[in-house]
Amino acid sequence: MMMLPGSLLVMVFILVPDFVLLQNCPPPCECISTTVYCNMTGITNVPSDLPKNTETLYIGNNPIKFVAKTAFVGLDKLAWLDFSGNNFKESSIEKGALNIPSLLVLDLTQNSFITIPQELPPNLIRIYFYYNPITTLKATSFVNHSTIQFLYLDNTQLNRIEDHAFDPLVNAVEIDLAFNKLVDGSFGPMTFVKNQKLINLGFRFNNLKTIPDTSNFPISLQSLDFVGNKIKNIPAYAFRTLTNLTSMAFWQGEINDIENNAFYGLNKLSYLDMMQDHVSSITNLTFNGLTGLQNVFLDLNNISKIEPGAFQTTRSIQQLWLGSNKLTSLVPEVLNKTFVPQLSALFIDDNPWICDCHLRWLRQKMYDEPNVIQDPHLIVCNGPPKVAGKAWDSLQPKDFVCADLKINTSTV
Repeated sequence: MMMLPGSLLVMVFILVPDFVLLQNCPPPCECISTTVYCNMTGITNVPSDLPKNTETLYIGNNPIKFVAKTAFVGLDKLAWLDFSGNNFKESSIEKGALNIPSLLVLDLTQNSFITIPQELPPNLIRIYFYYNPITTLKATSFVNHSTIQFLYLDNTQLNRIEDHAFDPLVNAVEIDLAFNKLVDGSFGPMTFVKNQKLINLGFRFNNLKTIPDTSNFPISLQSLDFVGNKIKNIPAYAFRTLTNLTSMAFWQGEINDIENNAFYGLNKLSYLDMMQDHVSSITNLTFNGLTGLQNVFLDLNNISKIEPGAFQTTRSIQQLWLGSNKLTSLVPEVLNKTFVPQLSALFIDDNPWICDCHLRWLRQKMYDEPNVIQDPHLIVCNGPPKVAGKAWDSLQPKDFVCADLKINTSTV
């Protein structure tokens, strides 16, 4: 009982900082612990009496016209600043206003910048620059910002990257250029040569028609995203120097031709997504060299032919998606267990299967390797007439038969 007052004193001591913060919260903002929410409040200036221990400040979507140099003086713990949706332009932030050594994350999404601001926090790690009308990254755009590790330039109007623009970003691990207007020739082969720590690089939904020259892309890359571009062909050995890639995505594009050995050298690649392209065939060299491949998405293509041995070097495959293609049959050598010993999920629904004796082995696989073939109720025969329209879960292997050969018994 004698310890109770001391315990209460400790509890009061612990609770006081938050209590004081709430009492000092400038209206109409709301304060929770060390986070201050002033977003969408209609304020026209950065409040001058923000709590000194503020670490995260949301002040976006307000009619703020100007940010004075003294706006954040005293906020020595501020680490995250959301300035999105304020219609800022280059003259909206006074020089020195963002000279905040503690600030690590800055969100400038949905403003009106046409250039990368030169006055940014000196220790900035992450910057969001979505939805700004910038068209060109200049050679000087990041000259003062070598600390940036995560750069998000999605949904700007970017159509040109000058040589050396990214050279200062020697610490960058992720650069996202998605949903822009980049075309072939918008950037040179040496654009990323200085970014030797880069792990993730995204070109999603641009207007590229060919795979860029990747020979000078940083070998550190692990993820490369070409989703939604207009690329039609993946050349042989296109990524041979990027030996640390683990993930590649091309889905919802226009790829119709994958040359033999296109992915050769990528033995660490485990994830390949080519869903909803225009691929029509897979040869026994299409995936040559992908010894670490685990997940392959080829659904929603035009694949009508897969050569025997197509997966002979991809012994690590666990999930294979072949649904919604134009496959009518497969030979056993395509999915020989010797080639795909770790296959645990096979998706083959929505194909025009001819369920005759040549495909009986695949229906038998449902018995021999339970749960590997997924959604058998969605796998429907397109022929022969006797089984047309029937789902595989309603058929037995013995139902997969070929028409009897007609024997000519006429005499001479």
